[in-house]
Amino acid sequence: MRLERISLVNIRKHPLKTILLVTALSVTVATVVTLLSITRLMYEDFQNKLDSFGSNMVIVPKAANLSFTYSGVSAAFTEGLVPRLDEDNLNEIKKIRNAENIKVLSPKLIEFAEVGKKNYVIVGVKFKRELSIKKWWRIAEGKAPKTASQVLLGSRAARLLRKKVGQTIKIKDRKLTIAGILDSVGSEEDNPIYIDLHLAQSIFNKPGQLNMIEAATWCYNCPIERIVAQVREKLPQARVSAVLQATKLRNQVIGKFRLFAFTLSGIVVVVGIMIVFTSIQTVIRERRKEIGIFRAIGYRRLNILEIVFFEVVLVGLLSGMLGYLLGWQIGKLILPSMSIDLPMKFDLQVAYFSLLATVVLTLATAIYPSVKGANLSPIEAINDV
Repeated sequence: MRLERISLVNIRKHPLKTILLVTALSVTVATVVTLLSITRLMYEDFQNKLDSFGSNMVIVPKAANLSFTYSGVSAAFTEGLVPRLDEDNLNEIKKIRNAENIKVLSPKLIEFAEVGKKNYVIVGVKFKRELSIKKWWRIAEGKAPKTASQVLLGSRAARLLRKKVGQTIKIKDRKLTIAGILDSVGSEEDNPIYIDLHLAQSIFNKPGQLNMIEAATWCYNCPIERIVAQVREKLPQARVSAVLQATKLRNQVIGKFRLFAFTLSGIVVVVGIMIVFTSIQTVIRERRKEIGIFRAIGYRRLNILEIVFFEVVLVGLLSGMLGYLLGWQIGKLILPSMSIDLPMKFDLQVAYFSLLATVVLTLATAIYPSVKGANLSPIEAINDV
């Protein structure tokens, strides 16, 4: 009889034990696959969403008279203060060593102007860049300005002015049309009137001048601290700061979850190894007489090991396949509750690794009890019943 045939007969003779062993190993593999896959997807999802934080580097002049806060940063705008930033500085920033890591540069000129007998904050921006960096902005009415004669109102500014889309406002001697009104974001960004940057420079007689530059520099492995240092070197007249608190905090949370996932996976793997070891040891003990008979009729120690190892490989392959499928399905069910936008895809590479790792671990665990059983003398094995 072929050795593989003997292994299959033994599996059919003890179906309950085989099912219990496969179930235990499948749950072990599923747990590890689920934990590690979710951890990886959490990190990838975090990286993909980093740009939703908007700017993570802010550049303003080193001015003493800073009395207005915009986007959480003091901006120099006081009448008579000459800004020490200009549009040429944008080209300087693009010359730093890590310039390829800078996604968006959004320059601004922030000033005060009387509109409808009240003073309002006027923010000159390049609308396309500003809207790309402010992911949380939603235009509640109308649309984004397309020409320099159109403006965008913050929600509070629109409410105080009592203006609607299509109506006009006058800033100094310029008559401008309201193209859109922003939805409320609950911050100082609700207050300004947003106009074209070059128009603002013209209205306030500050050609080419700026008093804030926001930059979005997040991407995979972007060295934000190094970028900040390089910009400071290029612009010694500016105060350059990185907005890192929120991202660092979330990175720490993901790091702790990753540590937890690896620790729990390690514990589960150890438990699985103990289950396999105990099961193989029990099987060898129960089959001592059978092993003795095989040895008595001429089977060598290597043949006994081949019979046991063939059974172990079959159990490992089946457990690895079922475990990966189970872990994949569990992950698909869990992901929506964790607000992870990435899908739990069927990964052939991970499935292959799950099969290989399960087979290798089960074989490694089975070596000691199998060798011990194969080394039994035929007389001792037959008589020990």
